[in-house]
Amino acid sequence: MSLKHAVLGLVIERRGYGYDLVQRLQKRLGGGWQLNPSAVYTALDQLEREQLVASVQQPGATVRSQRVVYDATPAGTTVLDAWLRSAGPPLEPIRSDLHLKLVLAGPAHREALLSQLAAREEACAALLAEYEQTSASSSRRLVDAAVVGRLRADLAWIREAVAELRTNGVPVD
Repeated sequence: MSLKHAVLGLVIERRGYGYDLVQRLQKRLGGGWQLNPSAVYTALDQLEREQLVASVQQPGATVRSQRVVYDATPAGTTVLDAWLRSAGPPLEPIRSDLHLKLVLAGPAHREALLSQLAAREEACAALLAEYEQTSASSSRRLVDAAVVGRLRADLAWIREAVAELRTNGVPVD
């Protein structure tokens, strides 16, 4: 996902300042999306350099209470519309450090891999339980469905990897 475009979309919906935009995006995406708040500020800087948003310093009672508020430019609206209509990449690659470890590990690493898989299984199961206990707003329902599907697939893969490691050990080419 292009975080830059997501931030631009939020600014087009309603102007806002950095922290506000972070909160709005986190609410929209839910806990399954690992949002780094500093990435929102980086996206805002990039959008401003590209003249897709404009910033205005709002006065405050103190220097600390001053806020920079972002508003979309007409060019920003055009760029977001084009992005929303574009096909995008055919498929996002699936990449994980754990995948790399599995293809590079030797027999001496078996227990460490099993431990890492167990930790990942626990984290996936906890997040899945959290999603299954909450009902999302209609605007987030499809994103949540994607997260749940991904978590279930990850759990199935983890269980397959654990069974393979326990049965056959670490494959060495």
